[in-house]
Amino acid sequence: MRFNSFVVELLSLVAGLVLLASRPLPAAPATTTTERLQTLGKSITFDWAKSHPLVATSLGLSDEDGQLDTPSEAENARDLATIRGWQSELAAIPLDGASLVDVDDAKLLRAQLTGYERQYLIYKTYEKDPSGPSMAIMAAIYTQFLHLPIAGTAGATKADAAAAWQKIVQRLEGAPAYIAAGNALVTHPGYLYGVTGSEQLAGAPSFFSGPLTDAAKDQLPADRFAAFVKARDAALAAMAQTKKYIDEHAASWPENYAIGRAAYDALLRDEELLPFNSNDIERMAHAELAHGWAVQSWIEELATERGTPIGPESGGGLAPGGAALIDYYRARVAQLREFVAQHHVVDVPEWLGEMAIIETPKFLQPVSPGASMNPPLLFSKGTTGFYFITPPTSLADAAKRLDANQDFDRDRILSTAAHEAMPGHFLQLSIARRHPDFVRKIQSSSEFQEGWAFYGEELFVQLGLYRDDLDGRYFTAQWERVRGARAIVDPELASGDWSVDQAVLFFAHETGFSPEQAKAAIAGIALSPGQMIAYTAGRAEIEALLAEYQSKAHAGSLRDFHDRLLCYGSTPLSVIGPELLADLAKPLAEVRAGADY
Repeated sequence: MRFNSFVVELLSLVAGLVLLASRPLPAAPATTTTERLQTLGKSITFDWAKSHPLVATSLGLSDEDGQLDTPSEAENARDLATIRGWQSELAAIPLDGASLVDVDDAKLLRAQLTGYERQYLIYKTYEKDPSGPSMAIMAAIYTQFLHLPIAGTAGATKADAAAAWQKIVQRLEGAPAYIAAGNALVTHPGYLYGVTGSEQLAGAPSFFSGPLTDAAKDQLPADRFAAFVKARDAALAAMAQTKKYIDEHAASWPENYAIGRAAYDALLRDEELLPFNSNDIERMAHAELAHGWAVQSWIEELATERGTPIGPESGGGLAPGGAALIDYYRARVAQLREFVAQHHVVDVPEWLGEMAIIETPKFLQPVSPGASMNPPLLFSKGTTGFYFITPPTSLADAAKRLDANQDFDRDRILSTAAHEAMPGHFLQLSIARRHPDFVRKIQSSSEFQEGWAFYGEELFVQLGLYRDDLDGRYFTAQWERVRGARAIVDPELASGDWSVDQAVLFFAHETGFSPEQAKAAIAGIALSPGQMIAYTAGRAEIEALLAEYQSKAHAGSLRDFHDRLLCYGSTPLSVIGPELLADLAKPLAEVRAGADY
């Protein structure tokens, strides 16, 4: 019996497959510790963002911009179970023989998950803050507004712009239900949470009915604009109802912002990875406060000898008012960039984006009376940062008061812009978001961020940014007092050892803030425990690391130290320090290449 060639080939193929199947398959390559840590970091980030769309928006994951979750006890239980699952997964990753970077990445993920878990077990802000759900909606819509695609710019199309607006409308439509569900979880409302939140909610109409509506009217067709207005009004009504409830009931609510000193110390140790406890922080802060007072006293005597008052006369002149102020800020940022290059402070990459300078929205002014900065979103393609300023009603009046929260002259604008923009937060965070190690990319250490920016303020004084001008040096010393006072007040409030009124009196005296400014500052400190010690702790850690670097780097320089420092992501300095020192044998170019800097 003869077989044709096709059948012969087919039988040969089947025989070959049978033979192959009888042999053991080669083992799949073992997943390395590095790969497992990176995969877990991505799961923590993207899975959490998927189930919490407002978080996704803050990260620049715009696919979720039209979505909202439904706050509930069941959702909280699901979140806690998810967190514990990730903790178990992390604990199962072997670290014996792992590299320093892998050991540190595991430490960073562990700290992050600990912070997540304690939100549900210890801090429970969702039970205390009646404005929280409304403010979460407002913050997300504002972020979407800031990052609206513009057709014909950066590759955006009309379809992109239309889709972005559709997501805003969709989120506004869901806002009343989200706010109602979130409010139902507020079973232990707190007085300070309430009154501060009410102030912020009072600013909601100025944004929703102002810039947001103006942009919608300009960019949406009539039918879509009508849908926007309907959704906007429903969201504003839900927020107004929340504010009304707060205003009617807040006086009867207890003060429940304090977490206790043991929990505060655990936060510093386990979440911030600080080598200090609250007592250490307060000792450092008292020394910082005293130094700020001493420097200001010396400058005041020098001003008297010269016959030149502190202020615009000794600080480069009063800034212009009105529309010209924005351009003046842009010029100062450009001046700082040139100063950084001339004095070899740090290498500024060519790919660095731009800073958009805009007025602080009214809903943020109660807790952010001065300047602030939003970096480019972590996963956004955009590279623009937003520098928020709150122009005073009168620059001249602010100058007469030497108002610490108002940048009324050239040197004060330079000092604040050095902190917020160059070489402070904007440069630092623009570099950090590019880090190829995903675990490093998602870090957001306040000690490193604020410590770096605070360290830079004094550095610029030493490098001669203000030449013989007194005001810039006086302003820098005044803000050293502010940082010292914050770091004293923070643990005292968090522990419950001080009342709000006691903290306001102390803070106003030690900083020169008005009673109203001190009250707003204290509210922000009390409701964000551990945040305001970041300046003091971070600067101290950077200066200690610089001393170690200088003793070990044979051909080191200040610029080399700064360039290396920015190569490890926005990571706690207790992690950065050993890694930086271990990498001193590597050329700077190699270290920077590993950070995509």
